[in-house]
Amino acid sequence: MKKEIFRLQNGMIRQGKILRGPFFLQFCKGEISGIITDDSFEKEILVNFFSCRNTFESGDFYYNGKRIPFELQSNTIMKLLSQTVAVISRKPRLFESLSLVDNIFIPGYLIKREKHKKTATRLMEFFDIEIPLNTKIRELTLLQRLQIEILHAVACHHKLIIISDVNGMLRSKERNKLRQLYERLTQIGYSICQIESLNNIPLNMLDLIQVIEKGKSVGCYSQAEVEYSDIACMVNGTAHHESYDELLKQMSKKLFSGFKGTILELKDICYEHLNKISIKLYKGEIAEINCRTGTDYLEIKHLLTGKVSPIAGQFFYNGQARNISVLERGISKWQIGCVDFSNQDHLLFENLSIIENVCYPLCLRNAHFFMNKNYMKVAEDYIKMVMPDLNLSKRVKNLTQEQVMQLVLCKWILCKPKLLFLFISSAFLKDEPDIIMNRIIVELSKYGIPVLIISEHDRFESEIIESVYIINKGMLINADEDK
Repeated sequence: MKKEIFRLQNGMIRQGKILRGPFFLQFCKGEISGIITDDSFEKEILVNFFSCRNTFESGDFYYNGKRIPFELQSNTIMKLLSQTVAVISRKPRLFESLSLVDNIFIPGYLIKREKHKKTATRLMEFFDIEIPLNTKIRELTLLQRLQIEILHAVACHHKLIIISDVNGMLRSKERNKLRQLYERLTQIGYSICQIESLNNIPLNMLDLIQVIEKGKSVGCYSQAEVEYSDIACMVNGTAHHESYDELLKQMSKKLFSGFKGTILELKDICYEHLNKISIKLYKGEIAEINCRTGTDYLEIKHLLTGKVSPIAGQFFYNGQARNISVLERGISKWQIGCVDFSNQDHLLFENLSIIENVCYPLCLRNAHFFMNKNYMKVAEDYIKMVMPDLNLSKRVKNLTQEQVMQLVLCKWILCKPKLLFLFISSAFLKDEPDIIMNRIIVELSKYGIPVLIISEHDRFESEIIESVYIINKGMLINADEDK
């Protein structure tokens, strides 16, 4: 059983004249937890509390499993927080006037000065951090600044490290690097707590999920106890039937008419390791091909993008027998959508604005597209509808991983391709598919656009999937047999 560091029960926190709570928050050694709220003011109140900048008004406060008596709370809680908790946020806390090494060991009494460089080098080697010791503070990237602040917390023996609202400012590779650092810290007894918005935190990386909505705790769960859709409803303050279930109901409300047969069919397709693969994709259908091995995934990917031709079998497109190279031509002409989430850093163009990125396929198909302000307004209105919290003037390089993925799907809603492929590698599947992505995929299907998700190793695991094909070692197996 993990040893408890802090616990708040029915805690009320005051900031100026504003009182928030009750809060139930728990932190244990060797644990990665998350406090999830989409309200920036709630994040600020919690950050200020752990930074000793506001007051614990009432409630029960436990330290190492022992309750702090009410009459001692005012002084004791602040002392314990300052000695045990490190708070890291978007606001830099490093001193540009000091060297990198001095920033790690400030105040100076933490360790003898002549041992600073040697100890800093050992810490960086242990935590796999690659930053030259002579780097100036102002030259550090955000990731490097976070790493140095974490090393400072380790030097101060702060066993609980609070990291607030930084994931949205990091690239996917940087976030993965930070996750590895968190895991190493928990292995030696530190506790990590991330205060983040729902779309900026991977739930499957958390031991404990704590949800706050309208200034109070509304849930505390282990990873296995709660689904992403449930947390989305809690964070948004909506009932489950008003959100995710409504989304599933929309799938039966198809807005297209006319031809309703198969858009894509593979019949007894063989290619190297693949043996007699047969798959049908109907108009407006959401289907998934789950490849259990990397070889299966790559071969299916190359076939569906028209880069290779099968050695046996038949291929049908729009109900007609065709050469599979028609897919490659369709992708190059933006008539078939193809999104590869394994290359997330190149899904959008950094030299274009958000609106220009979303309109990019349309501007290639329609001359003088950007001169028509009505088109641009339609794109802007749609993005505001599905992503109301997104600042459209934000630079692409500053978007979160989830925002990039959502915008990529938005552009295909506007472009209306004949077919959309989503290639999802095992690295992406470490994160949960969010409600916005599911909503956009369902909307594509409503307009008759079939969506085929090709996943590697693990399933996409979404209730919106209508048909599942599982390929293991070149053979197509029944989904029921796989369970």
